[in-house]
Amino acid sequence: MTALVRKNVEAPFRSSKSINPSLLLEKGLLSLDGENSKKEHLQKLVALPASAEYKTAFNRWFDLTGDDSRFQQAAFTVKNRLLIGMNGNAGLETGCCLSRNYGMPYIPGSSVKGVVRNWANSNLKAFSDDIEELLGTDDSEQPSRMSGTVTFHDAWWIPKDGGKPFVLDVVTTHHQAYYNGSQDKPSDTDSPIPNHLLAVQGSFLFVLEGEPEAVQTCQRMLEEALEHNGIGAKTAVGYGYMKADLEWSKNNLMTAEEVLKYDVLQLTEKRLIELFSKDLAKTKERNDLDDFVKKVIEIHHDLISSWQRETKKSAKNRYKAYQFLSPRL
Repeated sequence: MTALVRKNVEAPFRSSKSINPSLLLEKGLLSLDGENSKKEHLQKLVALPASAEYKTAFNRWFDLTGDDSRFQQAAFTVKNRLLIGMNGNAGLETGCCLSRNYGMPYIPGSSVKGVVRNWANSNLKAFSDDIEELLGTDDSEQPSRMSGTVTFHDAWWIPKDGGKPFVLDVVTTHHQAYYNGSQDKPSDTDSPIPNHLLAVQGSFLFVLEGEPEAVQTCQRMLEEALEHNGIGAKTAVGYGYMKADLEWSKNNLMTAEEVLKYDVLQLTEKRLIELFSKDLAKTKERNDLDDFVKKVIEIHHDLISSWQRETKKSAKNRYKAYQFLSPRL
């Protein structure tokens, strides 16, 4: 066996609190001796959290792109798992898009732009000229090829307390001899061969740059593309689909007014009635009571108006809630 890492380097490398996962993935496997050597190697990588250096870099990037007049930030959570950059490491047959400096997963801006373009081509064909202005042309043979008015930056993995970016995954090949050409036909007696992969979990910060109106249009398309088309490999079997990370966005991206609007939109009729009847005393303790009630009336006006026919006998709590809110309708 030929060691890939010198012994006097390997021990401190693995024990460091600032280990770079990309080095561990590309340079850290000492050998492929043993049936589970690759799996064990990846398990060590999966256990790694984000380094303090990465958290500092992420915060710096977050602050730099916080200008609403030029940038649009959005956080999305991977619903299942994400496979991105699988072809990036032929030696281990386990690729993953990792930043060189910090070893954390990221989604290239070109991939982000690509899923938006694909979604737009499938759903907005009538607006192809406008889409080309936003995204640019993708035909390299066109003499007037342009880059587009909106810039799609790399999406950074969001470091959360206790969160780890990687998860061990596996894909199983059932007919290896057939696929490599050494066997004419696949057979039901072929033994399955598991191949372990490095998948990604958690949330990503997506950043678009350009004129506000153009960026907002692309942002809406990005939301649709991530929700319905996914990104990365194996989307056909459920990988790469994302939804908005509203909890992180509430704490980091939304203004106080946007948070209030979001919270009021989530209120069901049952919860509305409770807030202004049996929980009314607690509701009155809110520091933003006037703004809260105003927003409730604005969003749920028609629903509240429908309570006016209720009486103490027919629906006591609904009647009480209406009596409190009706003067403000």
